[in-house]
Amino acid sequence: MAKVKFISFVPWVTIGSIIGSLFIVPMMPKIVDALYYKNKYNNDASQAYQKYIDSCITIKVVMPSYKSDKVLHNCDKERFPLGERFKVTYDSKKYFSNPSADYCIFFCSEYNKCMNIISFQNVDGNYWEKELILTVNRDDMNNPEYGTKDNPVPVLKAVGVSEPIWFSGKDTDSVFMDKFYRNNVINYLKYKMPKEEFERRFKSKE
Repeated sequence: MAKVKFISFVPWVTIGSIIGSLFIVPMMPKIVDALYYKNKYNNDASQAYQKYIDSCITIKVVMPSYKSDKVLHNCDKERFPLGERFKVTYDSKKYFSNPSADYCIFFCSEYNKCMNIISFQNVDGNYWEKELILTVNRDDMNNPEYGTKDNPVPVLKAVGVSEPIWFSGKDTDSVFMDKFYRNNVINYLKYKMPKEEFERRFKSKE
């Protein structure tokens, strides 16, 4: 009986709160990361990027003006944002460590398709009203599911024809741009391309 009386005085709620605050709560980001974020994205992108690049072609276009309604951000900022951040961890303190991409979504008159110039590295420059050479994937260009407003053709490399795009002029450095392009493709395949499509295009025939 004495033992039962003693147990009744033990502050179980308090003990549970202490255990939760000291052990469970700090472990939550690691638990969620292991269960959810570990396989959320296409982790084999670094093995698939060369196949994507090998199917790419270059096209020449003239970009619309910044204020043009051909720039889809001007038509609907909610549907066509200027960028996106990809969450790779449950830990809110690491929000700014999550990878992000800048978007330039526009209607291309030359090919009658919507396109999205995607950059996972900040391009401090200007595309507007310039003649550009865009690198696009041939399969994407030939796929009728690409080129719509909601699913524009991804453009992972853009350089100026007669003048640089980047204010720094880095886009005239072929070595730098080759590295930029490779990293851009890997990040696009890993974070942006839908998992089902990645599996179908790069893993189904292995």
